[in-house]
Amino acid sequence: MSHQVQINYRQIAVQCDSVCEVAEAQLKSIDELLEKAKEHSKTLLGVQTASFEKALLQERAVLVKQITELKQEAEQQKQSNAPSRQGDILTMARRLQTQVNALASKKLVEFNGLLDMLLSKSISESYKRLRGGDNGIVAVDSHTQTLLDSIPDEALRQFTYLAHLQTPSLAGEDLLAAGKSLMGQTFESRMEAEKQKIRAELEAARIDRGTIEKVMKNGEGSLEEQLSAIRTAASDEIVGEKVRQKSLKIIMQAIQARGFVVDRKNIKIKRDTNEVILVALKASGEKAAFRVFLDGKFIYDFHGYEGQACQKDIEPFMRDLEEVYGVKVTSQQTIWSNPDKISTMKYQAINTNKNKG
Repeated sequence: MSHQVQINYRQIAVQCDSVCEVAEAQLKSIDELLEKAKEHSKTLLGVQTASFEKALLQERAVLVKQITELKQEAEQQKQSNAPSRQGDILTMARRLQTQVNALASKKLVEFNGLLDMLLSKSISESYKRLRGGDNGIVAVDSHTQTLLDSIPDEALRQFTYLAHLQTPSLAGEDLLAAGKSLMGQTFESRMEAEKQKIRAELEAARIDRGTIEKVMKNGEGSLEEQLSAIRTAASDEIVGEKVRQKSLKIIMQAIQARGFVVDRKNIKIKRDTNEVILVALKASGEKAAFRVFLDGKFIYDFHGYEGQACQKDIEPFMRDLEEVYGVKVTSQQTIWSNPDKISTMKYQAINTNKNKG
């Protein structure tokens, strides 16, 4: 018998793990920023540095909390296998991924630009020029301080303060506009560096070159909007590829439990259709082939069985996917089934030189 079936599935734990891994990569970016600020603490402006570090630590704490909560929810769902919570957990994962995209494409870019500006020579000189009193702190007039205190966004408040250092005569809306202009210049100065960073992340995730080029062409509008679109598309590709790799590993483990052997040489990536093909063999001649896609489906094809004998491998394989590995099958569609015995093709080598001459 030969039996080919398309399986649409949902793997909550794998999806959540993949999103959390992407989020944890941004934790490293925050840690690198904090370390950079620490290294240059003697050069930076004291009060602004403390505020900068506090804002970064708050972003980090929020992200750690969300990652921890999502992992706990996913693990509980995996243990209970309760379908009622699956939608809520996937919503949590999507929300975390959206927030991570915003953090990476906006806030971290702004904080990087802010740190670069705090370290710049022009700001340092302006600070020294305006510094007064024994405490070495720049005196800010009450109107300017009121304006700064009214700005909820930490990065914008810091940029507005730096605009005040550069041009102390600015006040009110003019000063706020100057702060926004400085923040906007951050995206101009960092755009190429951020795009190269995203490209490196895609390459590290083993995304194919054609897909990477397509991702990098995303986005219209302002530089901030372009970077946001590129980051969102890149995040989707990275999470999707992580899910596929983890799903492939699960399929390998489940099929090996049925006595099949998987040779690494029999795992191939088909770039034109963006699928991974895996072929597993038994010593007795049966073969199981799998095509694993990015969009939450795979196709299996069992060959070389007498009659319905393949069901003794298919049924426990599918059962293990759900019960052992937490893969929720949402639908099945038989593509092709041949109940007859599949004969083994044999090839005979003929010596064409025999009896010649």
